[in-house]
Amino acid sequence: MTLADIDSINHVGIVARDLGVTSARYEAMGFTLTPFSPHTGAWKPGEAVTRLGSGNRCVMFGHNYLEILANEDPAVPSARLEGYLKHHQGGHIICFNSEDLPSVERRLIAGGLKTSGVLPLQRDVDTPDGARTAKFERVQFAPDQSPEGYIQAARHLTPAYVYQPRYTAHANGCTELSSTTVVVEDLPAFRDRYETYTGVRAQVDGGAATFPFSLCSRLVLMDRATAQRQLPGTLYPPLPGIAAVGFRCPDLARHAQRLREQRIPFNEGDGRLVVPAEEASGIAVVFES
Repeated sequence: MTLADIDSINHVGIVARDLGVTSARYEAMGFTLTPFSPHTGAWKPGEAVTRLGSGNRCVMFGHNYLEILANEDPAVPSARLEGYLKHHQGGHIICFNSEDLPSVERRLIAGGLKTSGVLPLQRDVDTPDGARTAKFERVQFAPDQSPEGYIQAARHLTPAYVYQPRYTAHANGCTELSSTTVVVEDLPAFRDRYETYTGVRAQVDGGAATFPFSLCSRLVLMDRATAQRQLPGTLYPPLPGIAAVGFRCPDLARHAQRLREQRIPFNEGDGRLVVPAEEASGIAVVFES
């Protein structure tokens, strides 16, 4: 059962040491990236919105996206991003989409989980009509109980500034951020926690628990042995960790040829192409039909 307050994975955030290198790699894989956009926000309810020292470039789709985060000024690094990078380069954020964040917060509290409260976030983005401020609300889930990453839900207050059609067409033909994989040691415990996080009952198949969402995308929790079969040849983050993102790709044969031409290593099988994490700034990239 899916509750109405969460309908998708809105975005996954990866943290890059070198934004230029990472951007070039994802462009070589056939993705269009948005221009760099600096972040401003508040860390506690009621605090003033200030510059956070970080920013992003994104791989956009019609309903969700991959966020590549980096320091706005490498000479003055964001303490938050530096903390992430000391742990590992790669996936650190899963953000679910919600149109009713107060409902999400009430549900989590009823489930015995702490939250950050509803916080503001904004960033300036380039639009065809000039610079505009994209605004969001967000709730972080169980900050002290989520060693796998920064888990949150967000509501877009100005979606037209974020989901610009000029950035949603990609040379590789991908149409959606279709899946996110978290590798864990204790699958039953994580399954139970994410059922509380999402309001979705997991579909369990051996060493994997899948959470499908009503709008788009799915979350997959895997134990280590299953991940070794599903993500061959990849370097995992410290467990538990966000290990892979998947993209809906309608022509895998054509894209496989593109990857070969770009000399990007990948594994092929079971109707998927898997670019190992060490080839994609710390997170495996899965292309699936």
